[in-house]
Amino acid sequence: MKKDLNKVVIPTLDSHYVPLDEFNDVAVYQGQFEEEKTPAAPKCFLGAWYRKVFSSKDYWLGIEGVIRLGEFIPDDERFGSDNRTFWKRYLDSPSIYMGGHALSESDAGLGYMSGYETNDMSESLNYGSKKICYRPFYRYIYSDCIDNEGNVIRNNVNSWNISDPKRPEYYYFPGDLIKMSVYSPVENYLQLKIEVIEPTSIEQYKKQRAVYGLKDNKPSTYYSPLFYSEGHNKEKAEFKRVNSIDQYGNEGSNVKPTKAKVTEAVWHEVYLYRRINGVVMKVPFNQERQATMACPNPESFSITMTKEQEALGGESITIHPKPIL
Repeated sequence: MKKDLNKVVIPTLDSHYVPLDEFNDVAVYQGQFEEEKTPAAPKCFLGAWYRKVFSSKDYWLGIEGVIRLGEFIPDDERFGSDNRTFWKRYLDSPSIYMGGHALSESDAGLGYMSGYETNDMSESLNYGSKKICYRPFYRYIYSDCIDNEGNVIRNNVNSWNISDPKRPEYYYFPGDLIKMSVYSPVENYLQLKIEVIEPTSIEQYKKQRAVYGLKDNKPSTYYSPLFYSEGHNKEKAEFKRVNSIDQYGNEGSNVKPTKAKVTEAVWHEVYLYRRINGVVMKVPFNQERQATMACPNPESFSITMTKEQEALGGESITIHPKPIL
């Protein structure tokens, strides 16, 4: 049976037709639920330095968190080609994202990416263009496609999507205090929302943002389109938050030594969404509801939390990769 990739059906929905009020100004629920379980952590995935905090698989509809973005300091010795392109770039790149897993894995959040440093956006960016800001992305695994006989079969297409670099109102900088959420307003779909609560006070990033002439010198709230994520709002689902330094061309392999680091990023509070008595509410993503990973070794992370962060699912994370002993 041959797969006809020309007939792959990528499901999309226009988010403007979806009522989002359920996930705005959600009330906090402090109770417990029957048979809540703390999940067990799997083995580390190779190829990145990452801190992951994830929930049990339960009737969760999404995740919300307030975070102050950290600053990326690259390793100049790790500037080169990853053998995928002829462009040279820093081979380490930070990301802060959330995600869900019902029947397949989805990630959505912010990656440190290239952008325009002026309002002249006539030239196209490429893989070697300078990285200047965090920009939204979402990734999902789309599994169904149609063969030559019209039968639906499994195909596991990994789809990456990023925001338009010519939209600087969706550039986010170190020091920005943002509210990030990933939630399922309709069955089998997720959506990413990023809202700035307080713009950065770091001078170099304030000056860069001022170049774009944004209203009130503040970025806009970003909504992704609804993107396919099989099983959400239908099956039990797991949600996560992740702080990472990814390494180009190294997925699935042992991490390469690096002096790159990400200064302290502060998760002030994190919640999980759930429908309770017919109403979407949020519960603190505290330690009783989470499992944690610090990969590939805990020595590469400085993690602290106040009592308030502990109660509300937050923590402060600095990533400073150390050799694996």
